[in-house]
Amino acid sequence: MKNEINKKLKRLNEETEKIYDSLAGISEEKLSDQSYGWSIIQVFSHLNDAETASLKYMQKKVQAGDKMHNTGMGNSLRMWLTNQALKSSLKWRAPSYISSPPVYSLEEIKTKWGQTRNDIQQFVDEYPDKWLSKLVYKHPMGGRQNLERAVDSFVYHQIHHKHQINRIKKKLGL
Repeated sequence: MKNEINKKLKRLNEETEKIYDSLAGISEEKLSDQSYGWSIIQVFSHLNDAETASLKYMQKKVQAGDKMHNTGMGNSLRMWLTNQALKSSLKWRAPSYISSPPVYSLEEIKTKWGQTRNDIQQFVDEYPDKWLSKLVYKHPMGGRQNLERAVDSFVYHQIHHKHQINRIKKKLGL
């Protein structure tokens, strides 16, 4: 199962690089433009903040060790439904506590997000196999999930925001 998780993390990082590549040649000014809501940089900041908060939650939750509950079919179904919504191009308002992500330079957010991804990889590498079916993660819509579904949620969350980035680019005439 850890091999599958690592494949998903690799895919996530590759997709992030593709998004970065699609922005080559676009000025910092355009990447930070908030004329149509969040800027592209703010979308990156939001994705990083969500992954950072998720990692912190999992690092705390794992302290319960064997006392963590096991996953079940209900957890799986709930996350599958959540992921279907995330991979669609449907839009919905962000919760108020994340209504205005910070703006960094592209290089700053790449560095911050890269460090977050390294920290996630380290967490996965050190995560005991015997806990792979334990509920270590909590998704705001999908509920409590195991480590593999946590990584899935990062993948689908990024897919969801890739639609947003494309809408922003279109509005900016890029």
